[in-house]
Amino acid sequence: MKRHSSNTDLLMLLACLFVVMMGYGVLLPVLPFFLERIVGVAPDNIAFHFGILTAIYPVTLVFTAPLWGRVTDRIGPKWPIIIGLGGFTVMQVMIALSTSLLMLYVARIVGSLFSAFLVPVINTFISNITEETNRTKAMAWAGTAVSAGVVTGPGISGLLVGSNWHLRWETSLHLLIDRFSVPFIVLALVGILTLVFALAFLKNIKPVECPQAKSPETHGLFPQGKWRLFGRLLILSLILQLGITSFESIFPLFIKDSGQFSVAFIGAGLLICGLVMAVLQPVVAKWGRLFIAHPEKQMAIGFLIAGLTLPVFVLVQSQWVILVTIGIFGLGSSLIVPNLLALVSLKEPKSSGWALGMQSSFSGIGQMAGPLAGTALYAISPGSPFYVTGSLLVATSFMGFHHLNKSSRN
Repeated sequence: MKRHSSNTDLLMLLACLFVVMMGYGVLLPVLPFFLERIVGVAPDNIAFHFGILTAIYPVTLVFTAPLWGRVTDRIGPKWPIIIGLGGFTVMQVMIALSTSLLMLYVARIVGSLFSAFLVPVINTFISNITEETNRTKAMAWAGTAVSAGVVTGPGISGLLVGSNWHLRWETSLHLLIDRFSVPFIVLALVGILTLVFALAFLKNIKPVECPQAKSPETHGLFPQGKWRLFGRLLILSLILQLGITSFESIFPLFIKDSGQFSVAFIGAGLLICGLVMAVLQPVVAKWGRLFIAHPEKQMAIGFLIAGLTLPVFVLVQSQWVILVTIGIFGLGSSLIVPNLLALVSLKEPKSSGWALGMQSSFSGIGQMAGPLAGTALYAISPGSPFYVTGSLLVATSFMGFHHLNKSSRN
């Protein structure tokens, strides 16, 4: 693809990321209560359906991200983004109108099919309008937009679930929108507005034909040599997202079942995590190498910090300790995300769409496995997901340090 440097494009792409992830942030603290009060799910089954509904989105991401990455490499990223924003908006409306478990599942499936690929396509666009020297900074800003969206989502939920909406036309027509549906209606309106702005201001990048793209050997899921080049980074993407989504899925259930904290505390916890990541990712991208020169060493330290914090949630009951621990978990994640995305995009710039699409696909596998494994472990013992996931992240950190030592000796 031809590089097209445009501050307008970058700002528009960051806004799209922000809105999409705001939807993820809105869903998490509300969903357990939505299942119980709107859809009428029995309390014993809430954890099961919470895990499945959370995993539907990454399941579709696994299968659609590589396809849309290739489509983006060929036709440009603008129109896939437009389609994704439309699917995102439709999903919010369908969730808001759901009154049964079946309707809620249909809303998640249909919406995910038409919007799950948004993040990798947007990341591809950002990769293609930035120079290699600024790639880490650009990806850090993308991560900041994601984190800011996750921050804002719980805040919107907390503000809007306070009361029902009563919409009246004259005296004969009265529409009642339940308070747990209100955040999704508001998010749908924001999605429509973002779609209009993207149509008006977002420029497309004309694709450039690459001779190697026509070679028969590039048509496989992993073209020749790609796994050797990207495999380890893809596995790290999977583990990272498994850890993050396992925590984000289990934390609301753990807090709700403890009976000590409200939905507002759940929102505050996710708010702090996203806020820390939003602030620190650009800081890590700009100044991280002044303290830790090697980006992979930053990632290894990040995995270690994130892994060591998770058992704390089981061992303490103080809300201030919990909130501080969430912030430290966000710090560890901030050391990983911008470096990982930058390393993937820089390995082979001519196929950055495929690479970031595949990275998102492996992230999707982690996002799918995290809620499913977390809720399964939670059903056995509420504290076990924190111990198991923490151990996995710590083990990944040790493997990262081993790889660095091996590379330095070679």
